Amino acid sequence: MGWGDTWLCRLCGKRRYVRLEPRNTGWDGSLTKKLATLPDDNSFAELFDGMQDPAVVLDPQDGRICAANQAASRLLGYPQDTLIGMTAADIHPHEAGRLREFFSEVDRKGAWMRDDLSCRTCEGDLIPAEIRCTAIDPADGRRFLAIIRDLRGEQLAEVGQSVRKLVHDLRNALATAQLLSDRLQGHEDPKVQSGADVMSRSLERALDLCQQTLRAGRTEEQRPDRTRFLLTDVIDEVIATAVIPGGIGPRLVHDARTAILLDADFDQVYRILLNLVRNATDAGAQTITVTGYRLDGATRVTVADDGPGLPSGIVEMLGAEKPPTTGGGSGLGLMIASELAAGHGGALTVQDTGVNGTVFEITLPDQP
Repeated sequence: MGWGDTWLCRLCGKRRYVRLEPRNTGWDGSLTKKLATLPDDNSFAELFDGMQDPAVVLDPQDGRICAANQAASRLLGYPQDTLIGMTAADIHPHEAGRLREFFSEVDRKGAWMRDDLSCRTCEGDLIPAEIRCTAIDPADGRRFLAIIRDLRGEQLAEVGQSVRKLVHDLRNALATAQLLSDRLQGHEDPKVQSGADVMSRSLERALDLCQQTLRAGRTEEQRPDRTRFLLTDVIDEVIATAVIPGGIGPRLVHDARTAILLDADFDQVYRILLNLVRNATDAGAQTITVTGYRLDGATRVTVADDGPGLPSGIVEMLGAEKPPTTGGGSGLGLMIASELAAGHGGALTVQDTGVNGTVFEITLPDQP
């Protein structure tokens, strides 16, 4: 097929006069040259449909999608037949102004690129994308060949690098605070000594979490380091770090006379309870009651509060891979607590929630 030949395009069903502009060079120059020298329309269709990157062919007059390859279908979640006939505005309904500007630049310069657009999938999710577009000129009107690059992986990598930098500096600040708490442990006042002990243990936990993040590049939880301890001991630790003395804030109620034995990781159980207590406090609870009992080789701990109940959608979030990004609370604390319980082979469940409060149950099976 030469530069002046016509051919029946199986992508849009029309006979085309092929005249690809020499100016289409650079990032997609090799692709346009390949399309221009293919011997028949079968080869064109196979090359376009088999591209690894998502790609669509657009009519610049109305933004209608004339063709879409398999990769575009996978990325956006629409069948290829459904994509054909949709418009660019259907994929970018939130960016109409920038989309018009983008089309104008492609039409004027023959090729253009933007890396600050996002595509909406059929599920409604927004995917950050780099879109590179080149104008091609068949006989019946100009078309735009747009190639989409998913930027989620790069953005996650950038976030991970930023987190590592922040954690590095945070670790240094915590180490300084730990040195000061160690000095306070030698204070002559017993109350100051007791507070310094609690502070030191909290700082050690924080430093350990920082170290885990720096080593792995992520906050993946370690396997539980199981020991045997009483539920009362870990509740006392939570009270010492989460409840302000002097009657300020919520009350944390538990029966210290009940000796409930746990076979679990002390620090991780502390984190589970601390997250639940702080979530209840932030929601406005005045009283938080923690009770425990043994059943079928497992310890079950209930945490009940008199707050306003969980926001819509939070219950379904338990066990999810990522917290929701909408609503008043992030749900991250519950996600962490659920993950820690699951790491013990157990679970965090919501027994009840409503205007009178919320009841969580933590199940922690004994080590097999």
